[in-house]
Amino acid sequence: MWRYRIAVSVALIAATSAFAPGRHVSRIKQIRSTAALHATKLEIGDDEPCVVGENVVQSCATDQSTSTAGGTQTKLSAATNLGKCICGAGSFALPHVFLDEGVLGGTLAMTTCGLLAAITMQSINRSRYTVSRIENVEPPTSYVALTELALGGSISKVVFALTLAASLGVCSTYIVFVGQTLASLSADEVSNNIVHSIAPNVDERTWEIITAGTVYPLSLIRNYGVFAFTSALGVTAVLGGIATTLVYGVFVDPGLGIFEALSAVTELKMWPDSIADAFGGSFGTIAYLFCVNFLTFPIINSMKNAEEEYSGAVSSAVAVIWVVNIVFALICLSFYGESTQDLVLKTWIMAPTCRHSRSYCA
Repeated sequence: MWRYRIAVSVALIAATSAFAPGRHVSRIKQIRSTAALHATKLEIGDDEPCVVGENVVQSCATDQSTSTAGGTQTKLSAATNLGKCICGAGSFALPHVFLDEGVLGGTLAMTTCGLLAAITMQSINRSRYTVSRIENVEPPTSYVALTELALGGSISKVVFALTLAASLGVCSTYIVFVGQTLASLSADEVSNNIVHSIAPNVDERTWEIITAGTVYPLSLIRNYGVFAFTSALGVTAVLGGIATTLVYGVFVDPGLGIFEALSAVTELKMWPDSIADAFGGSFGTIAYLFCVNFLTFPIINSMKNAEEEYSGAVSSAVAVIWVVNIVFALICLSFYGESTQDLVLKTWIMAPTCRHSRSYCA
């Protein structure tokens, strides 16, 4: 039935082109994508075709709400959203990564991952428009759709499985991070924080189960617009945590000032002691930070001019996050030295011992 309706639509477009020259040229070019993606029909009601001058209509223009028109985001807003995707809880694990990999080793790893992520995200967007021109279809709006057009249905199923695995992996990582953070707060008797007051000495596994039980109902929500506020709140919390960590280290513990912290960076080791141990155990943290490729399609789809502005947005976002995270990691490492924990926040609740680098201990 849909093939018949599309055939009728093509005939009607050709028949009415004399009344509206050039109006339907782009629609003729989009017939293939229309059939493949959403089978949009040039008709009124269920069965009556649209004919100019009849059915009480003035033209055969289709409802634009059914098209894949571009979004409204600018380059700046897209770069901000990309930065929000990259900058997350993984930032608090970077000081320990630099402890394992060294100053130059960690910087090299960060640079490599950042470049690969930027090149990949930019290539994805270029591929969307390339396949769109070759196949004469609308630019695909997801990894799976892009793969199906470029490599076929079988490979697209593999990509779907890998994307699903990546999403589950990210969710699992955040559940572990939340569990570790809440467990550390629950065990902190010194600060008498609200978590310890309400649920003292609850182990990490219990917090992870509670977190997973909280996340699951949220995963059933299909209107992602409701998460706009929580997303902004989460980014604010991460940036606040980074700022608080730096201020605490500069003014409280060890409290020797920013200049001493910066000078102590030169006394840290430059390269990892063991390539296998350092990059095998720590490189995944950096990759986790930057590899957000599967999250970028919604941002691409929401942009007003993604073809020309997305690459610049990616470069800006990656560059800013790269600088912020390296500075944060090195300063925190100069605070706590060899005592830096896998999550730098856990370093605060250690027993009162010398937690600082050699220059601080001296």
